[in-house]
Amino acid sequence: MVIQLPKPDEDNLFSLEKAFRLRETKREYSESAITLHHLSKLLHAAQGKRTDSNKLLTPSAQEQYPLTIHVVIKNVLDVSEGLYQYDNMNHSLALIEAGQFSESLEKTAIGEQAWVSNAVVVFVLSSDIQSMNKHFAAQKPLNQRGERYCYIEVGAVAQNVQLQATALNIGMVLVGGFDNDQVKSVLQISDELEPSAFLCLGNV
Repeated sequence: MVIQLPKPDEDNLFSLEKAFRLRETKREYSESAITLHHLSKLLHAAQGKRTDSNKLLTPSAQEQYPLTIHVVIKNVLDVSEGLYQYDNMNHSLALIEAGQFSESLEKTAIGEQAWVSNAVVVFVLSSDIQSMNKHFAAQKPLNQRGERYCYIEVGAVAQNVQLQATALNIGMVLVGGFDNDQVKSVLQISDELEPSAFLCLGNV
């Protein structure tokens, strides 16, 4: 099943300066659903296309775009609970498996991180580090430089999403502490990808 996301509007009058000022980590969320329109705007901010090209809103070293976004949906209006993957070229979500994934995802986290399962949506960013290291193999340190570029891109995506979330009055926390192998198992992530960050989101 494929869900075509609504086109994100571009008439938001919320200023960037205001988003900078109000941006803060929020770990507590209400149980209320977010709208599909808001989910669309958040995913577009993360890795959506520019309107005039196939380039994405976030920068990527030599336009390699090594990131994949899996989306764990717990409570979004008009969308079934389950595990999805974001298709940025078509701005759509592909269902991987219906069902409840939030509690299983929380168990992969290091320490007590209740916000992972309390969030109504979690974006799980994964990086193709191996292909990036291969692409940038000649840059010192040899066969290792691509990994740095992956994490720089993860940071850019996280910042974009948090600023968009701030403008929508949605809370977010960036999580980096989790067991990679467990995340891969729970979310059926392919071997060539390495989980790199959770973006936990919910109404506050």
